Amino acid sequence: MTFTRRALALATAAFVFPLCAAAAPPEETAPIRFEADLSADEQSAPTESPGSGHAEFTLERATLRFSWVVTFDKLTTPLTQAVVRGPQKPGTNAGVLFELGPATAKSPIKGSIVINDGQLEYLLAGRMYVNLHTTKWNDGELRGQIHRIREKPRT
Repeated sequence: MTFTRRALALATAAFVFPLCAAAAPPEETAPIRFEADLSADEQSAPTESPGSGHAEFTLERATLRFSWVVTFDKLTTPLTQAVVRGPQKPGTNAGVLFELGPATAKSPIKGSIVINDGQLEYLLAGRMYVNLHTTKWNDGELRGQIHRIREKPRT
């Protein structure tokens, strides 16, 4: 290949490749959604609570920004801690990975963080859960496993 043909090939590749990358299917660039249903039944220790809740999460693929909205009601006593815990195996407890909001937060709790590679691995493997602690239930009143919401294919 002559110098001119090589230069032309490189210039063409430099122009065409970014256009191809920009045309990635929407499902490969769209945020990944997760959720967790919160209940006393999910606690590893017996807990009697009329409370319930739901957490919705969005993970931005490019930045690893993990955003949430957590709603809850009918807790037995005031909230003392709202956290995500992991990594955990089903039926066991795990350490705090990050807080969802201040100890005295009211519903809804909104926030976001940039997660690290380890947290991303736990999240995608289904090894993280939401835990809401209260004055009465210091070990947790409501709990829910975070799982991915599978988007339906577009037709």
